[in-house]
Amino acid sequence: MNYIDGLRQDTSVLPNGMAFNARIKFMERICLALTDNQLPKYHFPQFQLSEKEITSFMENNTALNEIEFQAMTTHLEKFDQNLGDFRSYLQTRFGYWATITQDFVQELSLAFPEQSFLELMAGNGYLSKGLRDLDVETYCTDDLSWSQYNQTGNLKTTAVESLDAISALEKYGSKVDNVLLAWSPDREDIDYKVLQKIREMDINFLVIGEKYGATNSKEFWDAAQLVDDPRIQRVNQVYSRYDLVHDQLYLVK
Repeated sequence: MNYIDGLRQDTSVLPNGMAFNARIKFMERICLALTDNQLPKYHFPQFQLSEKEITSFMENNTALNEIEFQAMTTHLEKFDQNLGDFRSYLQTRFGYWATITQDFVQELSLAFPEQSFLELMAGNGYLSKGLRDLDVETYCTDDLSWSQYNQTGNLKTTAVESLDAISALEKYGSKVDNVLLAWSPDREDIDYKVLQKIREMDINFLVIGEKYGATNSKEFWDAAQLVDDPRIQRVNQVYSRYDLVHDQLYLVK
């Protein structure tokens, strides 16, 4: 049973479980797009149930007897927990870490019009794929050194040149306007080394991550100078922050 089927199984044992179909269908469309090597069209809403939704659902089922009500509560908690596993499922199944959607990439291209990009540590290339679909000049690179651990790099959506981050900067840094780095691992300091290298160049450094959280090293965040830029604010309006991970786009100096 796949993840979406599991959610449908969860709702099948809930009274009026059909009320949750809309969010499951949204999640299914995301999975179908990624299966088809496409980006999801729209940024994600919150998937886990809000406190208001849980309260409302329980209030609408007070006619159940005590045993039925307890069973319903247990099933509802299980469903909500499984909804919360969506990010982990996307990472494991598709190597989809940063929440790259078509509307996000469109906004990014509008914020930096007629400019070129170099993506470092691109994994499956979701970000470069979106930019290339918009005919934006984009170099996509990754030596795929960690593809043995999950689907990152095994389900490439676009051509990815086998280069480590520093080598990619040396090869393409002088040819582009912007460098992109999305969801750099939090236990490796390659992002700090990249930052030091970029500071020798006249290019923008655009980072998608969670400050002192799920992504990037402490050394990086300690050294990063985050630029308050209205373009970045506009792009972040369509970047998905749909669970407890509060990642976003940063312009870093």
